[in-house]
Amino acid sequence: MERTTQHDSTSYPSLLTWHWYLLAWGAGLWGARYFLPSLAALASIIFFYVLTRLLSHQPSKENISSPILATTQRMVRLCVVFTIFILGLQVGTATLAKRPFDISKPETLPQIVLDKKYTQVTGTIREVITSPDRRIKFILTDASYTSEGEETPISGDIVWTWANRKDAWNKQQKATITSTKGATKLQPSAQDTFSASGSSTIEQLRPMVGETVSIRAKLAPIVGFRNKSLWNSGDYWQNRGIFWRIYTWGDKSIPTRSGNVSFWTLWREKMRFHVSQQLKELEHTSAIQKLSSVFDANALNDALDIIPALLFGDKYNLSSKRYTQLSHASLSHSFALSGMHLAIVALSISFLLTLCVRQANIYELISRPKLFALGILPAAAVYVWIGGGSPSLVRAFIMLCCWCVLLLFNRPKVFMDGLFWAIAIMTIADPLIVFDLRLQLSALAIVAMIIALPMLSVLKEYLLPKKTTRFQRIKRAMFDILVISIAIQLVLLPVTIWNFNELSLWNVLNVLWLPLLGMVIMPVLLLGLITACISMALPVVAPISEAFFAVAAVPVTVLFAFLDDMDKAGFLRPIIMNRPHWIEIFAWYGCIVSALVWWKIEGKEVMQALYTSLSEGAPTWENKLFTAVGLPLIGDDIEQRETEPPFVMRNIEDSTHCAGKGIIQCKQSTRSALSRWAARLALSCFVLLLFIPDALHAYKGKHRTRLNVLDVGQGQSLLLTFPNDKRMLIDGGGFPSRTFDVGHAIIMPCITRQHDAALQWVISTHPDADHLRGLFYPIKYADVKGYFAAEATPEGWNKKQLTQALASAGLKKQVLSAGDVLTISENLELEVLHPNENSQLDGNNKSLVLRLVRHSGTGRKGLALITGDIELKGIQELMESKVDLRADILILPHHGSESSYSPTFYDAVNPKIAIVSCGFLNKYKFPSSTVMNELHRKGIQTVTTAQKGEVELFLK
Repeated sequence: MERTTQHDSTSYPSLLTWHWYLLAWGAGLWGARYFLPSLAALASIIFFYVLTRLLSHQPSKENISSPILATTQRMVRLCVVFTIFILGLQVGTATLAKRPFDISKPETLPQIVLDKKYTQVTGTIREVITSPDRRIKFILTDASYTSEGEETPISGDIVWTWANRKDAWNKQQKATITSTKGATKLQPSAQDTFSASGSSTIEQLRPMVGETVSIRAKLAPIVGFRNKSLWNSGDYWQNRGIFWRIYTWGDKSIPTRSGNVSFWTLWREKMRFHVSQQLKELEHTSAIQKLSSVFDANALNDALDIIPALLFGDKYNLSSKRYTQLSHASLSHSFALSGMHLAIVALSISFLLTLCVRQANIYELISRPKLFALGILPAAAVYVWIGGGSPSLVRAFIMLCCWCVLLLFNRPKVFMDGLFWAIAIMTIADPLIVFDLRLQLSALAIVAMIIALPMLSVLKEYLLPKKTTRFQRIKRAMFDILVISIAIQLVLLPVTIWNFNELSLWNVLNVLWLPLLGMVIMPVLLLGLITACISMALPVVAPISEAFFAVAAVPVTVLFAFLDDMDKAGFLRPIIMNRPHWIEIFAWYGCIVSALVWWKIEGKEVMQALYTSLSEGAPTWENKLFTAVGLPLIGDDIEQRETEPPFVMRNIEDSTHCAGKGIIQCKQSTRSALSRWAARLALSCFVLLLFIPDALHAYKGKHRTRLNVLDVGQGQSLLLTFPNDKRMLIDGGGFPSRTFDVGHAIIMPCITRQHDAALQWVISTHPDADHLRGLFYPIKYADVKGYFAAEATPEGWNKKQLTQALASAGLKKQVLSAGDVLTISENLELEVLHPNENSQLDGNNKSLVLRLVRHSGTGRKGLALITGDIELKGIQELMESKVDLRADILILPHHGSESSYSPTFYDAVNPKIAIVSCGFLNKYKFPSSTVMNELHRKGIQTVTTAQKGEVELFLK
């Protein structure tokens, strides 16, 4: 293994050979799902490995005398890198569990799933995940279902989502509890611990890891929304070996519980339950009532609800609206357990040890840093257990262990080593964890800190005074937080935009909030947790823990009230960004790495020369600009040649006189020039690569109209992109549940795929939820020029949300009816064929029917016919109007329902392709077999989003 050279705080550490091997291993694992990006990553790893070895290699007489041996060693290492990549690819592919069913062949599913009947599902809980809006996901393994008295095992795990009401946990006590199958059996130690006071409470606790639960529900396969270049929940759960889902609501289906619960799992759940009960009681105390009169009551209640999230990672009582607000303020990361919280625990323990251990004779046996390391690790392990062992916490704990071990063995500590050890251990234990977004974000945040710290040291030397007054220390600490936050945001930028589609510019809030969280709120909460645990045995201590929680809630309440005011003023409106192509993400990180390599080779000298040239050397601004552009490329080479020692030049001119030291310096000079130009070339290529995907995307659709039928489940949404780059969104899909926003999760990311958020037209064919609800978010946050709809209006919650979205965008509804025409370009129009202004139809039959037409001097050609949810009465009225219905593409009426079955209508349209937008195994059994058989008989090709996912077509 190669040794790293010593470096100070203003330089970057070199990667060890095993670091490069680990990068190749990670790239191979990534190739199990994304093969082309993994190949690009491998090529970059090899390139930067060769470049950095060339840069850091110090020639000696020995390797000059045997250059073949040195070359052979480098080739062997490159072969090892490639071999490890192949190994990672094989391991990742083998670990990625295969679906036990074929989406294109629904008949491969169990009959109980096809019939959508309730069945008794039984499984053992292996993980519990809490979500905002009182939702919990339980991952069930070793599962089975019972049908007609016969128990059938299920291949793959199940995710059971329980959306609960406030009283559902208490109603669990009414569930049948038997001694064998129904009762919760505890390990002997846990049973002894809670035999006196806790046995009755166990029934009120949530189902826990290790328990076996039996629940009556409908078993369904996980398919996800299969849209191009979008996050897919089906792939996410497949990475974890989960292929099935069940869903229950409130107390309508209470599970029976049995099995063994470990002592530690029971204790953690007992602690969480006890803290939740104290917080619930705290809401009714006089102190909180007084605070409610000072602060906003909703902000105070949300502050109390978020305390379990800070202590246990429990987001159950947190509202999704508040969590979204925190995301827009760039503060949500501080409420998700991560390495930052573990660092706060470590610093708190260090402070306590400093206060408690004051005897000098102890430090004669063990040094202060080593004593602190031994004291921090147990406390950190306890905190990881309390936090539920999330990937970000586990990663941080492994890094902490690595640093402490290096310290105990008197090894030099490199910040980056902990990250590599953590990733190595986690990917060996669970190869598919490379796809976990939490791990990706936390690891990239550490990389950002590694990049920022040396630059931060340089910046502080020039910008901040070196005085050691208290104010100056505070000033430097705030500067550190600001710079590191900006660096983290820049490094995370493409991953954040790809996953969340939004960007927040409120990182400056972290400068004030993070110190407050780390120095006040978290220590007070930890003290409250300790006293709450004591109060489980000594109830008299309960008021003390409640007081700690109340004190910690005050600054959080102030933050929430401040964010509410910002939200009302419109300052927290998210910035919608163009979602990048994977090549752009790859190029972004390539630019960062190549820029760091270039900086290490020549950056400091070039920047100094550039500054001198701009301030003194160039007489005019034109010369200054030319110098600024040209100097980083060629200036230093000229200077290098002019300042090289004469004996080096003689060695180059006459190699026969090179010997010993002269030859070494000659080779160093040649190698240095080669590495400089390689770094420049790499940086230039990666910068160029940033713009290639957008250029190809624009060229691809320059002369054609593109139709994207999006996969929105049981609903419909169409996105049309025209040659003049104008776009039209027709319907947005939607679900009965208000907690899942299709517009935010699917429609807006599809709109911004390598494109801005501009929409010339947004059209609603009719106000049904499965066509309308996905439009609220794009209308509110995209750049929409006009909103068009049928005369019918939505009702209730849908009407309120649509009104708010239109008001926010400054738009008014424009009613369309038969005879209207929307001009798209010189030769493209959208005809409105139905309904007539005086139509007596209602409901689905009053849906807009739209026809996209290309016209020229010789005639008009129908490209696509979009029919909404029109049914037979509407089709009959449409046919009687004698309008031209011919079109190459038909979006089947009402998702292919039999209620809109009309062979004469199909003949009138005479399409080449018929498309059905519907959900996989939807409860309405769309599309109808009658409709599909008729289209097949007529020789019309049919495609459904249920089986194919998103459908993309280019219209001639």
